[in-house]
Amino acid sequence: MGEAQIDVEGRRVRYIHGGSGKPFVMLHGWSFNADTWVESGIFARLAQRYSVYAVDMPYGIRSKSDKFRAPRPEYAVFLRRVLDRLGLGAPPLVGPSASGEVVLWYLARGYPAAAAVVVGPVGLTEELLEKLRGVETPILAIWGDRDEISPPSNAELLKDVARVVILKDAGHPAYLDRPEEFVKVVLDFFAEFY
Repeated sequence: MGEAQIDVEGRRVRYIHGGSGKPFVMLHGWSFNADTWVESGIFARLAQRYSVYAVDMPYGIRSKSDKFRAPRPEYAVFLRRVLDRLGLGAPPLVGPSASGEVVLWYLARGYPAAAAVVVGPVGLTEELLEKLRGVETPILAIWGDRDEISPPSNAELLKDVARVVILKDAGHPAYLDRPEEFVKVVLDFFAEFY
């Protein structure tokens, strides 16, 4: 496992890479960064089977990349440029909270991904939901049953476009509250589509 940086449109983007095999990309929530996946042990578990890229996106209070303010659909465009710079065509994407919204906008804009996992995504607007209806990429939406930021009732909004899993006794960062269950659900999902 190692940390590296790339330049994307004149901005420094930090990421952590480890493992081998097929690649996939993990983003972070607003209050976290790529290190969160490592500290939780989730990165190591997933890197046993895949080549994992945990990217510090240019937003959030702990990101170590160069930050900029933009609407979430524009962050989705930036994500595509990050993937191009890393030489990744259509990897599966994992995004919690704000990054879940970015991943959904990425798909809504027609960008390619083998699969997508979102955790307690925020910003589920009517416009976004409408654009997702034509998306063929398999989507898994995970919620904690105690999520107070994006309540599990929001899962209903995605039920037509995503497979929904609710993790018991988990809050907004359900992957941190239930890491073992999270890893199992993600690996099972990827095994179907990737």
